[in-house]
Amino acid sequence: EESGYRNPQRVLECLQRSLKVADACVNSSPSNMYLFVDILDCYLYHFEKLNPTITDRFISGLIALVNEHINTIGDNQAVADSKFQFVQTVRYIEEKKSDAA
Repeated sequence: EESGYRNPQRVLECLQRSLKVADACVNSSPSNMYLFVDILDCYLYHFEKLNPTITDRFISGLIALVNEHINTIGDNQAVADSKFQFVQTVRYIEEKKSDAA
């Protein structure tokens, strides 16, 4: 199978840049919370494709960041949808961990 990336370091740089943009978007409107969850999904994709620059440390840090934002923002339908998606993503990660153990 062909690898899903050609420049692992560039992937990491782009994902990190996307986090900065998402942070600005969430600060302007909490309903943009879904951006963090979508970026977490992107990190997971590249982690599962064995991109050597995407480590479990990045994923753990991003989970902590999303949790921090969830605990400090208001509640509306968009935020509730983002929380639901985040819970599903974390559940998926936990299932993968238990499968690997």
